[in-house]
Amino acid sequence: MIAFMKSLWRDRRGNAILVAAAAMPMVIGAAGLATDTIQWTLYKRELQRAADSAAFAGVYAKADTQSVSSAVATDIARNNKTGIAIKSGYPVITYPTATNYINAVRVQLAVQKTLPFSSLFMPTAPTITAAGTAAMIDMYDYCLRALRPSGGPGITIGGSSHVNLGCGAMSDSRANPSVSTNGSSYSFTAPVVAGAGTLPTSITGVAALRPNRPPMGDPYTGLYSTTIPASMTCSNFVAHRTNLGTGANPNYHLSPGCYTSFAPNGSNTYTLDPGVYYLKDTSFVLNGNDTLIGTGVTIILTGTTPGSVQTNGTSRVNLSAPTATNCGMYGIVNTCNYKNMLFIQSSNAATSNNNTINGTSGSVYDGAMYFPKGSVDFTGTAGNMTKCLMVVAYTVAFSGNTNLQNDTTGCVANTTVKGKEIRLVA
Repeated sequence: MIAFMKSLWRDRRGNAILVAAAAMPMVIGAAGLATDTIQWTLYKRELQRAADSAAFAGVYAKADTQSVSSAVATDIARNNKTGIAIKSGYPVITYPTATNYINAVRVQLAVQKTLPFSSLFMPTAPTITAAGTAAMIDMYDYCLRALRPSGGPGITIGGSSHVNLGCGAMSDSRANPSVSTNGSSYSFTAPVVAGAGTLPTSITGVAALRPNRPPMGDPYTGLYSTTIPASMTCSNFVAHRTNLGTGANPNYHLSPGCYTSFAPNGSNTYTLDPGVYYLKDTSFVLNGNDTLIGTGVTIILTGTTPGSVQTNGTSRVNLSAPTATNCGMYGIVNTCNYKNMLFIQSSNAATSNNNTINGTSGSVYDGAMYFPKGSVDFTGTAGNMTKCLMVVAYTVAFSGNTNLQNDTTGCVANTTVKGKEIRLVA
């Protein structure tokens, strides 16, 4: 027997078969593991896509004060391409917090699936997990905001208008389109135009178009009181006017306070002294050839039926809002409470309240215009130079031959707000 074994050991015939037989379990095992790995990777990738998409849906819902869990469930039903039911106890939804983003939503998903080779050795199917986190982060600076939520475009651009904003424009309207254009004679220059609905690709002069964005909402809501101080007496335009000139050359000044009428009409120059001007149930109207000048001025359209801003004809306006360097107590009102605000219209105004900016070239508006329920129409032959302008209104339109050039150089006031974009953050 010993001799036979020694002979067999020295025999080299058929050893390839023995080597192949010995290696076969490893070959089969490697092939099986490779197959399982590919299948597992495919499930993992598809599950990660579903988790990321669900996180996006959750952020949209959270930003729109809708049910996050419902939005996530609906999105998973549409975008879970694994073909495997989500494991019981999932999705797990959490809300991470960080200083550099808001409305964050994290969605963790899991599926359990038997793998062909591994199942020979594993008593239970492995669990495959994936998690996605999305949030709203700051993106772009906006100085034109239309608050209309639906029912038509928030911003309209047309006629032969020429606008150079120097900052972004955003419409919260979910209408399609959210921003509309009329004709081809206009020009509109801005670094970005965004909308909660679709956007026309015909907007020229815009570096970035951002359709189907989450609505940004009102950046000024609740910040500024439009209530007339209880101790303030309201009177007409003439009662607030003083003439510091002599003879045929009047030097009219207007004092801050509460007005029951505001309608200069002639060819005079009026200087608005610094302060807050409350216009009770009356409009800010300029007709004829009047010129209005003022520094450190805030004009508030208020009352039960607030009026509107109407600058017409060949009138000229040169007004600037209070700033941190020139605000203070004027009369019984501290203009520091209204820094950077030039026009404020009470939310009591109807959405049909139309404000029209239509004056001659040389008009300058320096500050924010806030009409949460009213529309603003830059129209006619208006040629306006604005500085650090911020317009927040229900709707905004540029029409006629208006020429609005907004100077954003050297602005230190908070006259723009950051837009929000949804991004994956983890």
